[in-house]
Amino acid sequence: MEKGMKFVVDQNLGKLARELRMLGYDTLYYRGEETYPLIQLARKEGRMILTRNTKLLPRRPEDKVLRILDDDPLRQLKQLIEEGCLSPDGEEHFTRCLLCNNLLDEIPREEVQGKVPDHIFHHQRRFFQCPECLRVYWKGSHLENMQKRIDDLLEAPMQSEE
Repeated sequence: MEKGMKFVVDQNLGKLARELRMLGYDTLYYRGEETYPLIQLARKEGRMILTRNTKLLPRRPEDKVLRILDDDPLRQLKQLIEEGCLSPDGEEHFTRCLLCNNLLDEIPREEVQGKVPDHIFHHQRRFFQCPECLRVYWKGSHLENMQKRIDDLLEAPMQSEE
């Protein structure tokens, strides 16, 4: 797996984009319907295209297109792991904004007072913020839940389609 693997997902894979960002992967969500701009974007930025579109095929040898087979985001991640496209090793988990894809910046605790619920402010010591949308993140129970999903994903064998 390439550590710097970058993806662009088409309009049918919005949940997968969020999951990949959660794992720390640079992932753009392409909402357009035209495939040519999608391919151009992937070429320009060196991204692999992830799609459910059966008609989208690589046009040049350098084009990287992977058809995602399942509707379920966790099974989609499992496919990417099995294809060797990613390895959720934990180093980069939870470092990107789930909405904007930007890397998060750690911010002083004092700066979030009044921007997060009081009980969160009093129980958490470290906070992170997206430099673009300014969304604030912290390592709470949601992070533990996401980590459990990742652990379950890594432990579960792919079930063959019948």
